[in-house]
Amino acid sequence: MANSKNLNPLDLPEIISRVGVFLSRDDILHCIQVCKAFHNTLVKSIWKRVVIVDSRYPTEEALQNYKEYIEELVFHNNFPKECVSLQGCNRLRFIESIAQDPSDLSQVVNLIKFHSSTITGLRFRCSHLWGIWEALMECVHLETLTIYDSNILLDGVDPFFQVCKKIKTLIMSDVGILRLPSGFVDDNTDEFIFPNVRKLELQNVRIRCPLQQHSSSYCLGILTRRCPRLRSLSFYDLRWGTQSTQQTDIDYYRTAFQYHLYTLTKLLDLSLISMQLKDEEMAALLKQMTELRQLVVPECDFGPLSLQELLADTQEIRDGERLVRKRRERRLCDTLEDLSFNRRAKSPDGIVQTILSNCPRLKTLWGPKITVTEIASGVEWVSTELTTMEVILEVDVDQKTVEGMRMQRIAFRQLGKLTRLQSLGLTGLYSSYEKTRTLDLKLSAGLDELVNLKNLRWLSFSRDDDQEIQPEDNGYLLC
Repeated sequence: MANSKNLNPLDLPEIISRVGVFLSRDDILHCIQVCKAFHNTLVKSIWKRVVIVDSRYPTEEALQNYKEYIEELVFHNNFPKECVSLQGCNRLRFIESIAQDPSDLSQVVNLIKFHSSTITGLRFRCSHLWGIWEALMECVHLETLTIYDSNILLDGVDPFFQVCKKIKTLIMSDVGILRLPSGFVDDNTDEFIFPNVRKLELQNVRIRCPLQQHSSSYCLGILTRRCPRLRSLSFYDLRWGTQSTQQTDIDYYRTAFQYHLYTLTKLLDLSLISMQLKDEEMAALLKQMTELRQLVVPECDFGPLSLQELLADTQEIRDGERLVRKRRERRLCDTLEDLSFNRRAKSPDGIVQTILSNCPRLKTLWGPKITVTEIASGVEWVSTELTTMEVILEVDVDQKTVEGMRMQRIAFRQLGKLTRLQSLGLTGLYSSYEKTRTLDLKLSAGLDELVNLKNLRWLSFSRDDDQEIQPEDNGYLLC
């Protein structure tokens, strides 16, 4: 008992490890020199992620001494023999290889093979990927494959798609695939089904030589459709504002969703950043979904039809050859957490007000215009979990009248109930918008209603040149 009373809490590994969570890497490097207890506990976090760069990297002796703690290895255009020849890293889960010369990738092949029983994630950045696929096939627990700024050449096409059958997450950015395997676009075969893929991200991906005169985006739509258990989908093309981008989006949408309905009913997260869908097209997508957690469609027209599906307590499903309406366990608006839509829309239509009063789990909202009149005449907001809100909150009342001041204070009061807000934008994101008149940031107008926004770190009201913030108002904003 006497010994326990004299025990220093900072001698306990359990306490030290919890303190270490809040320390930077530099702080930990200093702490491990204090005493043996600190060293033995915190050294694990130092070696958890090892980054190999040109300037410096661990010695062979250090690598051997601490390899049991290594969980991630990252190579930045440098592949030292003592690093790529490592064996026995029993906790190694992730390897990233960034290489300027494709031949450098061959140096990590043996490293991957040595740890094929522990690796769950791989990331590659290199102009050409070759010589790696056999090693990837040996990774029995591989779940995540990320490829960017790369090309998959002829000899890699077939093994790449074989690897895709194993993994749960496929992320590709700025990737060119020479061609698809023979028979890939044939709907009468099950050879190219990817039953394990749950998350698919396609950013600026091209099929260089599509089959049967099909477009690249058509082939990517087929790839998407072949993932029957897909939960998260992100597709976008970086060639903004060009006809080719619009055609790419149309081909992809029609192939993945329109021509073959109800193949992606398990989707939770959907991101179509560059796609410009009409309201009825957006509604047709939502009609198929059973549950919705994230919807990022900043260029899409999210209008009354889409809103109707968001609020609907039934969904459309295929029953044999028939389409029938089935009751949802929960409405889409009851599960939605992140929403970005119609950012460039300038006309208020009540959509934002309806969303804020029907989406209780919403955490992020990037949307179009909402007016003081809509807020003052609308029902109470239920989106009290919001941490980020970026809209155009337009004052459409006479701010100098008693009624106008009353309605403006109601708007402030609604905002003041969003106590978890960290970022609030009141005038939208795009500089192309004309001047916007938003809430008067004055105590007399209701600024004091924001007193409970203790977590707010960012408040934006750009393009509102009519603000006349007084010293007392400014002091309140800074508190």
